Amino acid sequence: MLRYDPRSGNLAVTDMGRVASHFYIQNESIATFNELLARMPNASEAQLIHVICSACEFVNVKVRQEELKEIDELKARFCTMQLHSSVEDSAGKSNVLLQAFIGHAKPNSFTLTSDINYIASNAGRVARALFEMCLRAGKAAIALKLLRIAKSVDKRMWWYQSPLRQFADDLPGNIFPALESRGYVSFDYTLSILEMNEAEVGQLAHWQRGGKVIQKTIRFLPNIHMECTVQPVTRGILKFSVELSANFDWNARYCGGALGFWLWVEDGDNDRIYHQEYVLFNKRNHPEVMELELTIPAFEPLPPQYYLRIVSDQFVGCENVLPVSFKHVMLPARHLPYTDLADLTPLPTTALSNPLFESLYESKFETFNPIQTQLFHVLYYTNKSLLLGAPTGSGKTIVAELAILRMKNLNPAKKAVYIAPLKSLARERLKEWRKNLGAKLNWTVLELSGDTSHDARQMKRADVLVCTPEKWDLITRGWRDSSRSFVKDVSLLIIDEIHLLGEDRGAVLEAIVSRTRYISDFVKSSSAEKTAGLTDTRIVGLSTALANPRDLAEWMGIDFEPPSRGLGMYNFRPSVRPIPMTVHIQGFPGRAYCPRMATMNKPCYAAIREHSPKKPVIIFVASRRQTRLTAMDLISYAAGDDDPRMFLNDDMEDSSVADSVEGISDAALKHTLSFGIGLHHAGLSSGDRETVERLFLDNEIQVIVATSTLAWGVNLPAHLVIVKGTEFFDGKTMRYVDYPVTDVLQMMGRAGRPQFDTEGIACVLVAEGKKNFYKKFLYEPFPVESKLQERLPETLNAEIAVGTIDDLAKAVGYMNWTYLYRRVVQNPSYYKCAGSEKEDVAKYFTDLVSKAVATLQEHECCQRVERQGLGGDENFGIVPTPLGKAASKFYLVHTTPREMRDGLRRLRDDIVDEEEEEENFVVRVLEIISFCSEFDELPVRHNEELLNQELANEITFKLPDAMEFEDPHVKGYLLLQAYIERSKLPISDYITDTKSVVDQVGRLLAALLFIATEGREGLFHGMLDVTAAVITAKQSMTRRAYATAPFLFQMLGGVVDPGSHTSFAKKVRLCEIGMEDLGQVTGWETVYDLKKASLEMSQDKFVRMLKSAEVFYQPGLVAESLKRLPYLTVLSVFVKSRGVLEVEVQVQDNYTFSNHRGTEKEQRRATVLVGTKGNRQLLGLKSVALDRAKTSKKVVVVEYDGTVDGELVVKVMLDDYVGFDVEVDVAPGGAQLPVDSGKGNN
Repeated sequence: MLRYDPRSGNLAVTDMGRVASHFYIQNESIATFNELLARMPNASEAQLIHVICSACEFVNVKVRQEELKEIDELKARFCTMQLHSSVEDSAGKSNVLLQAFIGHAKPNSFTLTSDINYIASNAGRVARALFEMCLRAGKAAIALKLLRIAKSVDKRMWWYQSPLRQFADDLPGNIFPALESRGYVSFDYTLSILEMNEAEVGQLAHWQRGGKVIQKTIRFLPNIHMECTVQPVTRGILKFSVELSANFDWNARYCGGALGFWLWVEDGDNDRIYHQEYVLFNKRNHPEVMELELTIPAFEPLPPQYYLRIVSDQFVGCENVLPVSFKHVMLPARHLPYTDLADLTPLPTTALSNPLFESLYESKFETFNPIQTQLFHVLYYTNKSLLLGAPTGSGKTIVAELAILRMKNLNPAKKAVYIAPLKSLARERLKEWRKNLGAKLNWTVLELSGDTSHDARQMKRADVLVCTPEKWDLITRGWRDSSRSFVKDVSLLIIDEIHLLGEDRGAVLEAIVSRTRYISDFVKSSSAEKTAGLTDTRIVGLSTALANPRDLAEWMGIDFEPPSRGLGMYNFRPSVRPIPMTVHIQGFPGRAYCPRMATMNKPCYAAIREHSPKKPVIIFVASRRQTRLTAMDLISYAAGDDDPRMFLNDDMEDSSVADSVEGISDAALKHTLSFGIGLHHAGLSSGDRETVERLFLDNEIQVIVATSTLAWGVNLPAHLVIVKGTEFFDGKTMRYVDYPVTDVLQMMGRAGRPQFDTEGIACVLVAEGKKNFYKKFLYEPFPVESKLQERLPETLNAEIAVGTIDDLAKAVGYMNWTYLYRRVVQNPSYYKCAGSEKEDVAKYFTDLVSKAVATLQEHECCQRVERQGLGGDENFGIVPTPLGKAASKFYLVHTTPREMRDGLRRLRDDIVDEEEEEENFVVRVLEIISFCSEFDELPVRHNEELLNQELANEITFKLPDAMEFEDPHVKGYLLLQAYIERSKLPISDYITDTKSVVDQVGRLLAALLFIATEGREGLFHGMLDVTAAVITAKQSMTRRAYATAPFLFQMLGGVVDPGSHTSFAKKVRLCEIGMEDLGQVTGWETVYDLKKASLEMSQDKFVRMLKSAEVFYQPGLVAESLKRLPYLTVLSVFVKSRGVLEVEVQVQDNYTFSNHRGTEKEQRRATVLVGTKGNRQLLGLKSVALDRAKTSKKVVVVEYDGTVDGELVVKVMLDDYVGFDVEVDVAPGGAQLPVDSGKGNN
């Protein structure tokens, strides 16, 4: 029950001790159980009941002489299980009374009634304790029997009786013996009754009219259908992908709000449990499918099969077993993947032979570390692609820099692209390289991510581009465009953390490398470039230690044939860290996540006191809430030791922490910082995060509690790293899932960073059941498998859209460039391929590609066109559709464009039928983008459906009744409305969620505009107004104001920060009160009218007019604010020829934007729409840039569909302001309009 370490005097509890404590079992009982079970390794149910009744808890059950006769009667009548002790013993009497209790006996003796109640109240608890002990010990058969016994005690029925007895209150008692006499006692047999008709069931149960009721009741029995696929990861590890489907009707009376099940994988031959977990089905999610991934050990030779068993924790007899066959499983080949670290003299930085390059490192170090020394020649004197697998902290960034220096030395005009998996890591690398490469070498380093935008000229001038994978994937999709010719100038591609190829975003990395090699091959083979002496684009992959480096190396283009023989592949052992690290792994019990996290707080504090009392500490947790809770507990433990400020490295009064705390906006962080503990997560403002990083780097505070993103982002040193829990809540599956092992290694890698420390310590705190897993596999990495098949439709669509793939054969041929192809050959069973033979692989990829293309066709992203020939798939071409081009151009999921198109058509129909008011158009557009597939994985956390309901009550436009508040799309829809209306959000998580949603809106609205106008879509009636609604939605998102909102609200977005100008915001609301009355007095009913009047008369006269109206609180503020608004007019429209219009537009703008907050661009954009006046068809569209000046004029030439007859209408819309759109009619025959023909609409 306990482990005692005489050296340290520490006591550590065992699994058995925890179970005994949880179920309140005496230590003498545990000793008895151990002794009896050791003598009965294959105990029967009768023997196990004897073990239960031998517990010391029943020793007080005395045997009285006068009771023996009645006990014998009870034994004869109710004891179906053989007794293994005399009824004159406590154990024997307890056994009889326990079986009598299950059989619903009613003793005559008062003392026996009292004893039977005592046994009934304790036997279930003892049986449950024994079950969990045997389950954790891996004893499959005994654990199953004990769980059956425990449930039998709870339900007072035997496991070999009909499961329908659990519904005895709803069914007549005579049907149970009738069914049992016919053999309907097992779960499978009982379920088979559902296949009969009602009359047959009634006859079978001797209840002629009850067949329907019996079948309805059977459907209440919790039946879980299991499906399992086996994927060999290594020769010793199998991955079970399990799907659990709840095939029953949920009855709240019997099931409550949740139902628990025990799931385990057992080896029937050896009676061993290799994995067990408790799974919970909720009424809220019923009947959704639950998906699990289990990591199971394999032993050679593989047995014929394992068994997957699921047993209800509550219902007797409800259990299913699935044999998982290994008949067709082929284990992958063994690898000896590691590179030995050579014993070399460290190279000095002078080996660069370039004083300018040497200056980069003169203040950092004098010699390269052993790994950099071993790679130096290949990096700096060859152009070979390189794969480096090395532990975190091995100086991989310097390796990337050496490759860049080689490239610029060889060809200064070429570019390097560095791909970082996270924006935070990209920003850190950008900051570091701008300081080094930018300042010292005068190179231009640009960041490309979702938060930044640069024009083609800037990117053409750049020397180094720092990108996220998605951004570079999007850019390289258009590599054939003349505006993206700089893509062909890239001669070095550096991919950091390339092992993330095996994670969810891996398909993007795979597409990037495959496309890079294709572009390189294309450029090299083009006739114009043949004489330039070009080489392949060099690819440098940086990673942690890999299990299958050769597959990655070959895919990257590293040659393993003589004479190269794999030169460029380096995969060092995890143990070659420049700074040695000690790892401690601790297991913690507890089924529920939050209580288990709470039990880890004290060990965190103890680890700090033991391993790092004065040195820096980082604690990684899974959520922002956990950062706060962990920090608060650490403070309380420190206070309990009479040293609450122990984590402050200086006196609070003398340190800069006190000054820094004053500038902190987050209340929790302000509190914890005063005790020397920083918080770090995405919910904090950038200023708060930077303050925490600075204080930690300056050793002002000792501890940071951070979410896992810090491991990939900011490079902070620590002596001790504590990984508090290895699970996080996955909003998509609504359950806690494990971090990838690579993430855990990345967190641990923050301990003992070079240049900062001489040693590092990592403590990994895990759930007890995962302790052995992490012990074994923390330093035995899994092979990197491909994730391309999960995003294959998007990947193929991107190539179809740009013309790289135009038939099925080329699509299959494209797969030869991918990493997936190499892994299918090496590990066919993992990908469900029949074998590794050439024919099997060819068939696999033909089927895979055909299925992906069919999926794209189904969603109208591409279409097949017949070519000249004899027929067959090979004679069909594949061409992109407008929807497919939209998916590629705007980086959409393949299902999104059709969802957008259908949403636009519904809006168009409602506009044409006049069923939708104009003021609702924008919200309808927001609804279209909110309910597309892009927001499928927006997290809806526990109880957030209640917060969504509260938020829905705050916004102006109410939700349709059919919408459910736990739907992620509904949450996205609410957040967009709340963003525009500046509603107060309920919790800080919603602020971060809003940012992630708003970041995508620009891309989605651009896609929506493309779909509305591309091809023949615009020729439908009403599409002019639909397109205008999309642009108005863009205006509303930019200014955070609806077209119907008070006009001065536009001053709150972009020009004035509402957070720092709250008094201004109040004044705006006061000013707007009089707008309606003003229209009655002066005739100025819209903001357009006001702006026009302000331009036509002097400032003083305009203010006097406003004052005379006596409707505004501050007329001077209104006049001043109007200066900040633009005034758009259409000077003339001329039909140059049929199908061509010349539109002269003018924007007057008296307010200087360029110096205000540094956010406004030098140009603003406007969109010119041409359509029919009658049925509002859209005929043409053009977006133009206008200079920001007091008066800006531009003649816009718009091509339109000249085949459509009728009067035309021209609508001009600014992209960044609501309510200044101008619409003019165009007379037939090409007449030129007078200057004042335009009218604003607000």
